[in-house]
Amino acid sequence: MRQFLINLDLHGGDFAPKSVLEGANIAYKNNNAIRFQLHSTKEVYENYKKKFSQLFEVSDWIESENFILPEMKPSDALKKHNRKSSMSNAINQLKEDKSQIVISAGNTGAMMAYSTVYLRTIENISRPAIASLFPSTHHPVCFLDLGANAECTSENLLEFAVMGSTYYQVLFPNIDCKVALLNIGSEELKGNNLIQETHELMKNDTRIKYQGFVEANEITNTKNHVIVTDGFSGNIALKTAEGVSKFITDSLKRSLTSSFYSKFLSLMLKNKFIDFRNLIDPRNYNGGIFIGINGVVIKSHGNADSHAFANAIEFGIKCIQSDLLTKIKENVSS
Repeated sequence: MRQFLINLDLHGGDFAPKSVLEGANIAYKNNNAIRFQLHSTKEVYENYKKKFSQLFEVSDWIESENFILPEMKPSDALKKHNRKSSMSNAINQLKEDKSQIVISAGNTGAMMAYSTVYLRTIENISRPAIASLFPSTHHPVCFLDLGANAECTSENLLEFAVMGSTYYQVLFPNIDCKVALLNIGSEELKGNNLIQETHELMKNDTRIKYQGFVEANEITNTKNHVIVTDGFSGNIALKTAEGVSKFITDSLKRSLTSSFYSKFLSLMLKNKFIDFRNLIDPRNYNGGIFIGINGVVIKSHGNADSHAFANAIEFGIKCIQSDLLTKIKENVSS
């Protein structure tokens, strides 16, 4: 049986290290081919080794001198005294062994800085992007960039389109992948100079099946499979979608518990409501890959709980099983 070696930054995220360790426990129970390398300070190890004794017994613990704070600048993360942090140590493990995986819910900028310095970008890729899946009416949608690059050139966006298309076809090999560019309108003349320049590049690139523009209100009902945008717009879209999802589920829960009749009705339709909640629950789509990096580096959402973190681990394994990194390299070089 093939084993999967996963490096976890125990200090990353709003609820770390508890949520990370609980998520790792869930993932290990679902797949005992997983082995973890747990990166943390000695203090965290001493505080949690008894509570998670079974997990620590089947994992390697690697001591870190410190950890990266959420507000730390990438340039500060790269300073010498932070090169022994839990995040730095975890990503550095991939330098010699690309079959490993790194997952952290920590500082995105620091993750990107370490990944770029230690692992480098894939040849012919100038900037990596964060890619993840969105739920939609017809099929999951790959959305990128979700926050790695606040400013982009048209060439960057074209690279994202090629990598995103490859990523989608690896995960869903029987799909004829269609690519769209996020814009304020679907008409040909809409958009700023960057959008218009990118539009022309994508129309003439044979590596992707480009369909034109898509508006934000069409993301959950689009026939396209990959939507490309810059990291600033993508991150806003992601967090807006998560906020709307939480608003809908919270409002529905309040409505269904407001009276005896509504409680009875909710009980009768319990399974349907569970299906609906699972469809729009952001935790089920947790895990964005740093696509374009020469290694499998997974960014978990900062507020991920144990369920969400377990899904990020499962997603990382799928990336390795499908040989995503090799296939992206092949498509980019062509």
